[in-house]
Amino acid sequence: MADRTAPSCQLRLEWVYGYRGHQCRNNLYYTAGKEVVYFVAGVGVVYNTREHSQKFFLGHNDDII
Repeated sequence: MADRTAPSCQLRLEWVYGYRGHQCRNNLYYTAGKEVVYFVAGVGVVYNTREHSQKFFLGHNDDII
């Protein structure tokens, strides 16, 4: 018999491309550490310009506007 259970795996967000500029304003900020803070859909993004890396905040269940 074939095993009908779902495989155990998880998705991991690696990079966010884009920026939501439509229907929004005052939605891009700079931190004292020269990081860029913005949002795309339901994800808050902190972009480190020196290391070219991103941190994500995924607590929203709908678009951030």
